[in-house]
This record gives sequence, structure tokens and C-alpha cells, in this order.
Amino acid sequence: MSDDLPTTSTPDAPLTALDADRAALARRARRPAWLAPALGAVTATWVTTSLTPRPDGTSPSFFLFVVAMLLVLTATRSTGVRLRTVGARGWAAYLGLVVVGLLLYSTALALVSLGLDWWVAVPTVLMFGATVAGVRAVDDAGRRALHRGR
Repeated sequence: MSDDLPTTSTPDAPLTALDADRAALARRARRPAWLAPALGAVTATWVTTSLTPRPDGTSPSFFLFVVAMLLVLTATRSTGVRLRTVGARGWAAYLGLVVVGLLLYSTALALVSLGLDWWVAVPTVLMFGATVAGVRAVDDAGRRALHRGR
């Protein structure tokens, strides 16, 4: 193991090489540019499902969840890097996105119940923007955690 190192290297050379590898991996782990807008479209569609009451009581929410998971899986396979952790910042962004999503969906349901169907466009657009920002924040936090070696 230690015989594999060149004899002319400095003692810090392996650490420098490791830092360079982590930086290269963090650059490679960047999610595709299409992922955030695609997930934004899925969550915006979820908010608009409040407009379509179904007589049988079903909801397309599970289908939209499956679509979102397929998008994330496809993005992960395209980079070839699966992040083990996203750090505290990433989890905070994810939790914030869940809370904002639930609030906007509830707002859309309230607007529909009041007969203000056209106003559902406002929480829909806000959900799209929040999802795009949240996905990018989680991705950035995950790459930072990867770069730090966690």
C-alpha cells in the first residue's frame, strides 16, 4: 500500500490528490439542468389537482409521486453518482419544500372551495418556483457535503 506512492512525492501529495478527486466528483454529481423544472412541473400539477374533483374519490397524487421518483432515478443514473447525504442545509431545504408544498396545496383547496378556481394559478406558479429553488438548494448542499468528504 505505502509502496505504491512515488518516492519523490511530498507528504501532502496524497491529501492533495484526494481533495482534487473530491472536487472532480462534486462537479460530476451536479444534477441535470432539466431535473428542477421537471420536478417543478410535477409539483405544480399536484397543486392543480385540487381543481379536478373525482366522483370516485381517487387522486392522481400517487401517479405524480411515481413520476417524480422516476425523474430523480433517471437523473441519478445520468450522473452516475448517488449522494449518501445532503447535510443539514439540504435536509432543511427539503423540509421547507415539503411544508411550502402542503401550504400551497391547502391554499389551492381553499380557493376551489370558495369558487375562486382561476386563483389556483397563483399557488401553482409559486409551487413551481419553490420546487425549482428547493431542488437546486438540495443539490448544492449535497455537492458541498460530497466535497467536504461526508
